[in-house]
Amino acid sequence: MEYNVSSLTALQLIVDSGLLILIWLVQLIIYPSFRYTENNQFVAWHGRYTALIGLIVAPLMFSQVGVEVAFFLGQDPRWNRILIILAIWTATFGLSVPCHNRLHRQGKELITLKRLVTTNWIRTLCWSLLFLETVLISDGNFF
Repeated sequence: MEYNVSSLTALQLIVDSGLLILIWLVQLIIYPSFRYTENNQFVAWHGRYTALIGLIVAPLMFSQVGVEVAFFLGQDPRWNRILIILAIWTATFGLSVPCHNRLHRQGKELITLKRLVTTNWIRTLCWSLLFLETVLISDGNFF
């Protein structure tokens, strides 16, 4: 399968940049701010947040996977990136989503909020590593 490496790398840079910025905002501002939401408004606000953030995160995560699939099908598998992305998906659906589901069912629980923030460091570090690798492996050749 033929593919344009520079176009894929440019797309990868855009997606990785978006996820890097988003995850650090979530980690340092959004998740910690959950503590300050009024108890009686938390479930409704949290439901709105998760629905809206999903509209941003899901396309970026699927795009990130799509780029790696294109490289893989082009006989250029990048196993480090694939493993990091698998770690992100595992942390997302094994740790973050269950915390969000519990918060949506039970309401604001400080122990669940703390677990969400603590376990989200996995995704924060992994997406940071992917961004750094994108910059390093591209050698400045994005277009």
